[in-house]
Amino acid sequence: MEEWKEYKESPWGKIPNNWGLSCVKDETDVVTDYVANGSFASLAENVKYKSEEDYAVLIRLVDYNNQYKGDFVFIDKDAYEFLGKSKLFGDEIIISNVGANVGTVFKCPHLKYKMSLAPNSIMVKFKGDNDFYYYWLKSRFGQHMLQSIVTGSAQPKFNKTNFRDMAIPVPPIEEQRQIGVVLKSLDDKIEVNRRINDNLEQQAQALFKSWLEGCQDEVSIGDLSLNITDYSKCNHDQVVLINSSDVTEGFFDHHILSPNKDLKGHFKKRFKKGDILYSQVRPRNRHWGYCTFDADNYLASTQLMVIRNKEELIPSILLYQYIIDDKVWMDFTLKTETRSGTFPQGNYEDLSSIRVPYSSDVDSISKELNSLYSMIYNNEQESRRLAELRDTLLPRLMSGELKVNDLENNEI
Repeated sequence: MEEWKEYKESPWGKIPNNWGLSCVKDETDVVTDYVANGSFASLAENVKYKSEEDYAVLIRLVDYNNQYKGDFVFIDKDAYEFLGKSKLFGDEIIISNVGANVGTVFKCPHLKYKMSLAPNSIMVKFKGDNDFYYYWLKSRFGQHMLQSIVTGSAQPKFNKTNFRDMAIPVPPIEEQRQIGVVLKSLDDKIEVNRRINDNLEQQAQALFKSWLEGCQDEVSIGDLSLNITDYSKCNHDQVVLINSSDVTEGFFDHHILSPNKDLKGHFKKRFKKGDILYSQVRPRNRHWGYCTFDADNYLASTQLMVIRNKEELIPSILLYQYIIDDKVWMDFTLKTETRSGTFPQGNYEDLSSIRVPYSSDVDSISKELNSLYSMIYNNEQESRRLAELRDTLLPRLMSGELKVNDLENNEI
């Protein structure tokens, strides 16, 4: 243990004495990108992008951000074979090397299509444990090193040559594997929960659509809901500020307390348990959330609609299912596309005017939906705890401050 606690300096801070220092080019089997396949002229001649389904998919940062749920860029078989130096098979490390999100690290998914690397990213395979280096690159140490090779301000980027020369740690291979296993096991459980929740959400949608088939009346969303614009002062010393980007497909991703005195009137809307937050900006990104907790010290940005159910007509969980229904969502996004400005915007009037089937017999369907969403919420809460644990362990494991044996002995 004492030997483990002896450190030496590295370009990103102290590391254990028994860890080596090297560079990417000496510790990898492959570092490649899209342009490794030929000149820009030959790429333009041989690779045609398609929106309709075809032989292979180009894996992009935007696909990772969308959780690989669609709107892929396809290429045909000839283009796929032409891009032979950047074929992907799943689990390769990909790093965005151009643009505002330069340095973003993610893994290639396993899709039903053949896959190839899109422009503006680098793919790398390490000789050591790929999982270890994946997490090191995502850690603050790896991110520091990646940012150190970025050039340009209007269009930040880094090139393969500088990346190959970038310094990296080389722990003993068994330690690499142990660290990779610990962190990957947490992400694997998070991924299992995500898949379970996807299935539960599909069940909820199927139940809802089945219930709609028996509805005889037609009403508007506005008949069933209220637009809450409660700007009353929050008396808490600290509050949680929720912006449109902090709610995604049902969940709140932001829990940071901020001093109330810093609000200065920019975040004003009050909401409570059972309310629905729905973004007025870029609605195609599905920024919406259902509040499942007492939100006394929460405030919402004016970019978010706060929508509340009319209790005498509909439970809040059923109103939420209406609002996130694909047909309602598409009708709303079509309305927002007609507005001027740099990006699509909508408002409650657009949403409330959409007409939907309705029945006053809501008790049974609401009970079933509540049961499903309770399981979804519990899985999401567990995933948050696992992510927090992973993010706590990551810098300590990657700096050598914490050894895997310490975890096994509960010396955390």
